[in-house]
Amino acid sequence: MTLPAGARAAGGPGLGALAARRSAIAGRWLALTLESYPAPTARLLARESDPFRNPVGHTLRQALSGLAEELIGTMDPGRVTALLDSVVRVRAVQAMSAGEAVGFVFLARQALREELGSGGGLPAADGLGVLEARVDEMALSAFDLFMRCREQIHAIRAGEARGRTALLDRIREREGRSGGGPAGMDRGASP
Repeated sequence: MTLPAGARAAGGPGLGALAARRSAIAGRWLALTLESYPAPTARLLARESDPFRNPVGHTLRQALSGLAEELIGTMDPGRVTALLDSVVRVRAVQAMSAGEAVGFVFLARQALREELGSGGGLPAADGLGVLEARVDEMALSAFDLFMRCREQIHAIRAGEARGRTALLDRIREREGRSGGGPAGMDRGASP
């Protein structure tokens, strides 16, 4: 996706003033993202700050804070991809559809509008257009990352299935060489 002219400039048009609201935007984005989980899970993800007791919540908190910084900052492609990847990897192994897994990116729009609207800090129309183009760009990147993760998961599962089949073949081959079945059983006898 190609961003509008000036969208990659440091801060974009009128976005530099939003830097002071980054923490509030990230917090609202996290709260909206946690609403996509069942209520008990969302409470645990929001409450526990220890990264070892709550690695998913920690990952979401760190990644969304960094993505909010990039959204109103310079949109460094390498950093954005790394931050998106950390969230998408978690959501790819959870029982989520592609839309649910990458839908957290679109929640940035709602977080921006709620936080900036409540504080009267909405940028000019061209600034909002830049922000929305950046959210769209992040969503497309997140979808690509999600598809790569799912391909890796399917490759791992296919490898495990081949390994199990090969093991069964070796067991059958060994049973065939030794006369079959556990010791003391007659192959032709009915159970």
